[in-house]
This record gives sequence, C-alpha cells and structure tokens, in this order.
Amino acid sequence: MSLKFIRNAILFLSAKLAFYLALVLPRTFGLQLFGTIGRIIFLFPNREKTNTLNHLRFVFGNEWTEEKIRKTASYVYGSLGKNMFDAVKLSRSSEKMFNSIVRHDDLTEFKKAYGEGRGVFVITAHAGCYEMLLHFTARHGFKSFAIGRKSLDPRLDKLIRELRTGRDIDYMDRDDSARKVVRYLKEGRVFGVLVDQDILVEGVFATFLGKTAFTASGPFKLAKRLNTPAFVITTARQPDNTHHVYISRRLEFANAGNEEADLKAVIQTANDFISDRIRRFPDQWVWMHRRWRQQPKS
Repeated sequence: MSLKFIRNAILFLSAKLAFYLALVLPRTFGLQLFGTIGRIIFLFPNREKTNTLNHLRFVFGNEWTEEKIRKTASYVYGSLGKNMFDAVKLSRSSEKMFNSIVRHDDLTEFKKAYGEGRGVFVITAHAGCYEMLLHFTARHGFKSFAIGRKSLDPRLDKLIRELRTGRDIDYMDRDDSARKVVRYLKEGRVFGVLVDQDILVEGVFATFLGKTAFTASGPFKLAKRLNTPAFVITTARQPDNTHHVYISRRLEFANAGNEEADLKAVIQTANDFISDRIRRFPDQWVWMHRRWRQQPKS
C-alpha cells in the first residue's frame, strides 16, 4: 500500500466526515467546531502556516506588529474552517435560511446586464465563503456555471461536484471543450472565475495588495472579445456570522488603441476591488497561496 494511497484515503475520509457534519450539525455549533479545528491546525508547524505568516509580513509588515500578524494568521485558519462548514451548509439550506444569512449589495445593474442575454462574467477570489457564490447567483435567478480542476481521487472529485452543483448550476472540468464555455455564455449564463492565484496560465503583471503579482488575463480577454458584461464579486463573513456579497460596478473595457495597456487597466480595476475587500477582512483570504511567486524579469 503506497503512501500516496494512504494520504488520499485520509484526505477523502476527512472531507467526507466534514461534509456529513456540515449537513447534520446545527449551524451555531458547527461554526464553533470547524473554526476551532482550523485554529488547532494552525498550532502545528506546516508549510502553509509558514507561507501565511510570511505573506502577511510581506503585505502588512510595515503596518502591523508581529503579534497582530500571528493572531491574524490564526484567524485565517479559523475562518477557513467556518467557511468550509458554511459552504456545505448553505449549499443545501432552504431559501429562507440562505437569504437570512447571505446579504448583498444592490443587484439592479447586475440584473440589467444579465438581461442582455450575452452571459455575465463574475470575477472573484478565494475570499470568504467563495464556494457559496455559485449558489448565490443561482438562487437569485441567474443560471450559472463554473470550471474546476479534476481531483486525482475520483471519490473526492465526487464530493466537490456535490458542493458545486445544484439547481441552475453546471460545473465543468478544466479539460472540457472551450467551445462549451462560449456556448454557455451565449446562452446567457453567469460564469464564475477565480483570478487571485498565481498559476501557469496566460496573464499580466499588475498590483495586488500593493505588490506586483501575476494575474490571469484569459477571462478578461474573452469577456471583451464576446462583449460579455463583467463584474467583480466577493463575499466576506460578518461579525454576526452572516455573509455579505460585495458587487462592483460593471467593468469597463477600455479601447484606447493599446491592447496590452487596455487589458492591464481592467485587470487592475478588478485587483483593486479584491484587494480592498481583503484589507477590510484580512483573516478571510487564502494567505497560504504563493500569490507573488512569479515576478517580472528584470
């Protein structure tokens, strides 16, 4: 029996147990339990903890004390636990419960864009209970879809699909045809795209949390090419354990004649919106990700 097999089995069983507990536990108790588990995990040395602390120092080192940095890092893990619980709980909650917990900015401009029938790009980030956003758009009457990377363990992949599917939601693998994405957009669906991680895709360098970071450009290029409306939407847990969904104004795609500069300008607008929300709720972003891994060649 290989170490990889054992590791995958432990990961699957842990995810399965967490999924089941999130469905059956009362929300108040479940949030306390999952938040505590997250903070306990933070106590043990691991690479993600080191990354979290280093990245908080990188961004806030000149503003915060070391004590505040370490306390925020602990809260990051507690928030991840709580948001994992709510991601499952809210995906299966009644409409009444969902709407009492998830509040939002005005949807008028978003509804108008959706009504144009050309689809809508939702540019978002791994902040707050971001898994809930698919269900948020669908529950407000917007047919939605998203793309994710297939897990190496088919059992874990099945759990993820359960979380990311529902009425008026479709979930695609990254290796599905790009034509399907275009077809869904032309059908008028909402496409949720996470752009806050440094991954090996087409992109540009722009400022993120005051530091130069590589940002995926594909969604922005496609939105402009298809003339599809785009908004930046993030969510954050509030002190009373409700969630608030923040919605930007419709993104404006400049056409000043310099394609690269025009693209970077709209990406910077999106990064600024996301960065502002992270600064307001610093314990609710995935600081363990190596966001500033790639840098421009000097």
